[in-house]
Amino acid sequence: MNDSTKIREIEICSGALYDVPNILNKVGINSKILIVCDKNTYKVAGLTLKNVLEDKKYDVQLCNLNRTGNLVPDEKAVGEVLIHLNDGIEAMIAVGAGTINDVVKFVSSKSKIPYGIVATAPSMDGYASSVSPLIVNGFKRTYDATYPIFIVGDTKILKDAPYDMITSGFGDIIGKFTSLADWYIGSLITGEDYSEEIANDVKKSLAECVNVSKSLKSKDESAIGKMMEALILSGISMLKFGNSRPASGAEHHLSHFIEMRELSNGEIRHSHGVKVGIMTKIAVKLYNTVFSFNKDDIIEMMKERKSESKEEFEFRISKNFGNLSSEVFKDIGYYYLDEDKRKMRQERILGNWDTMKKWVSENVPTVEYVDELLNDAGAPSDVAYLDLKYDELSDVLLNAKDVRKRYTILRLAEDINIDKIFDMAIKN
Repeated sequence: MNDSTKIREIEICSGALYDVPNILNKVGINSKILIVCDKNTYKVAGLTLKNVLEDKKYDVQLCNLNRTGNLVPDEKAVGEVLIHLNDGIEAMIAVGAGTINDVVKFVSSKSKIPYGIVATAPSMDGYASSVSPLIVNGFKRTYDATYPIFIVGDTKILKDAPYDMITSGFGDIIGKFTSLADWYIGSLITGEDYSEEIANDVKKSLAECVNVSKSLKSKDESAIGKMMEALILSGISMLKFGNSRPASGAEHHLSHFIEMRELSNGEIRHSHGVKVGIMTKIAVKLYNTVFSFNKDDIIEMMKERKSESKEEFEFRISKNFGNLSSEVFKDIGYYYLDEDKRKMRQERILGNWDTMKKWVSENVPTVEYVDELLNDAGAPSDVAYLDLKYDELSDVLLNAKDVRKRYTILRLAEDINIDKIFDMAIKN
């Protein structure tokens, strides 16, 4: 498994950690290495990797991102890694999962020092991507970064990851059901670029993950390896396309919004992928609701929809995003308040309705099926796990669409009749 145009070496197997010196030699890294880890990943793999590299005469420097609470990919973490970039460092090795990978890849893109990743958990699909989600001033936004020159996943280490990290990876992949749907409808309604080839790659990663869903609870090493490969394939799809659009839609925007709320209360309480898995159920429910209607129903709903005024929009954003409101206004502004643009989108919605309805019926599952998959994998599946009540969901849905500018099922609902659709989806 390799994408030779970008990532030069990918090794997912038992004992892969001990092959890192050989991989470094293959990619032309021969002397000074900076290992970036935290207190947990140092124990799991960092110390062993350091010893393995030193045995092969590598000069190994260490950046251990210790925190009293959970490590988050913020300005402090980025700065700490930058401080450790001494003269002569040829490459960095991120030892960890999502947070450490995101921090190191961002530093790599700014410093032009290449990096590789030794994964310690199959917890997310960003290992192979060239974007870096960071939390800056409390707001989670995705930055262009770079890709790793190698990815190593030792299945003996991956299978022993905390199980909530395994279910996090599973949730991240299950989210492709709706991210792909969002990408497809977005291409028809807004004219954005869409690649059937890349979409099919993401579908393959989704199918691989679904196939091993019942084997994850037992921490079967082969199943964990297959899921890790699925996560990497998803990441490579983003790398090929140039951004996260193929693998991140409404389910991720909902997760990001909940994450920002958690941060505003002091700490991220639940892993990103677990939130994505649960929010995939909500996004699927929206799809099932919206596309249960025929074109005439949609026309009537569009006639009845109420527009949000500029004053109402500003009040809602200020109330729900607080000191992050300026970030929303900066990223999205009043783009979706433009009624001329909305009318154009509505015409495209109606013109493509039958095509979209057929595609959704063939590619978006039922809520019950997603629930079954999450339960098979032992992953949380109810919003109550996130300390959310169903009567709070409407507020989350309404505001999560403003986390990103991308067109998703949330924006489609807004263009049709957001009040009616959200009400029906939540009550049914």
